[in-house]
Amino acid sequence: MKGLSTDLLRHRARSGTFGILAHVAELVFVGLIYFVCAKAGLALASINPSATPIWPATGFALAVLILRGHGLWPAVFLGALVANATTAGSLYTSFAIATGNTLEAVVGSQLVNAFAGGRNTFSTPANVAKFALISMASTTLSASIGVGSLALGGYAEWPNFLPIWTTWWLGDSAGALVVTPVLILWYLGDFRSMEASEWIQSILVFTMAALIGLIAFSPLITQIPNRGPLAFLAVLPLMWAALGRDQRDTATVAAILSCFAVWGTVLEHGPFAQTSVNESFLLLLAFMISTVVPSLALSADITERKRHQHHIQLVMRELSHRSKNLFAVVQSIARQVATKARNFEDFQNAFSVRLQALTDIHDLLISKEWRGADIRDVIRTQIGPFAEAEQRLKCEGPLLLLTPTAVEQIGLALHELLTNAVRYGAFTVADGTVDLRWETKPDQTVRIVWRETGYIAVEPEHRGFGHLVLTKAVPFSLQGKASLDFQPSGLIWTLCAPSTEVLLNLKVR
Repeated sequence: MKGLSTDLLRHRARSGTFGILAHVAELVFVGLIYFVCAKAGLALASINPSATPIWPATGFALAVLILRGHGLWPAVFLGALVANATTAGSLYTSFAIATGNTLEAVVGSQLVNAFAGGRNTFSTPANVAKFALISMASTTLSASIGVGSLALGGYAEWPNFLPIWTTWWLGDSAGALVVTPVLILWYLGDFRSMEASEWIQSILVFTMAALIGLIAFSPLITQIPNRGPLAFLAVLPLMWAALGRDQRDTATVAAILSCFAVWGTVLEHGPFAQTSVNESFLLLLAFMISTVVPSLALSADITERKRHQHHIQLVMRELSHRSKNLFAVVQSIARQVATKARNFEDFQNAFSVRLQALTDIHDLLISKEWRGADIRDVIRTQIGPFAEAEQRLKCEGPLLLLTPTAVEQIGLALHELLTNAVRYGAFTVADGTVDLRWETKPDQTVRIVWRETGYIAVEPEHRGFGHLVLTKAVPFSLQGKASLDFQPSGLIWTLCAPSTEVLLNLKVR
């Protein structure tokens, strides 16, 4: 025992050490990626060495904190601190800028998780709109703290505060709106379920986006005065992705087009090229923001509609299946009752009573949204018409959540047993009682026992519909076995069926 405890402690120590090392490795990896993104963005600084209109690091940080948790914020802070400290300004301004960059990611991810669906923020048009508003609001933190620290430190002139702030804010906002959707949607993508045809469609739409990017934005095409309208060609792959594919492809197409647009603008080509580099970038950012958000919202709306249509189709198929099963049960009841009835009046009475019992069962299932029901609710439903017997029926057993099929079949069995007890069995004598017990067995079966006492049970000469239901129909439907014994002490009915056919869930009370 002592050796076993020692081994367990060593295993836990190794697991704890591995977890710490894995977390440190993740911090280092995130910090390095953020540093690379930050340095790439700062290389395109236009109005101030520390203020760039292209800042993909915001999108990366926001996606990482949404997907991997807020425990990675130190990596964002260190990556931003090193990137800014090795670019311009002082250690103090770099510390302030890194603080602003970290706050915008932490606050933005917290708000997205709280109000915009977290990881599923791109699943509905409403969440896409919330994500856009949160991104553009949280990035004001970085712009305000960063530009304020530069102005206080003498690295930016106060008259230029607003232009620098606007460039900083739009750059961070565009980074969040373009980069974050791509990272989150690709991270959460279920690629194993994708068919070859889906991959081909995605590759085609990406190829089209790249071709449009080359034609409309790249510096490879000769710059002409009327090149501006070519930017509208970007609508084609965006609409294809939004209407024909999904949010992941839409976000990717937007990112591809943005990369080509940035490439052309940096080299002073393309439809966004202006006399001032900063003006060119601001026009580019306006284009990126105004195309990404509506496209993602449209794609989310189309995907949501497709999901609802698929759900409706599933519901209709399920309704058709259940209706056929119900008709089969009603038909079986009618056929069996008819074979035992001596005349139409007998048939009508017997059939109506059993049909009402079946109706009560289905009312119970509907009230539970057809997710099954507890066996006690089934008993309560069936004993309702036999109020005088309620005080003489003792029930005992754990909480059993029955499947819809089990609710239906066990409910019909209980109706037959109650009817028989009232007419011929335990409830016909003053001291008669019924003990109903159920349990789950170690062999993954459910056992239900109905035991009547206080009278002598005599097996009838002719076996009627109730006998057929109790010994054949119900156990057959649940893939189990049942017995009906007539003892001198009373009637005993036993049902044994696999748990997989009877239970939704099992919680021992």
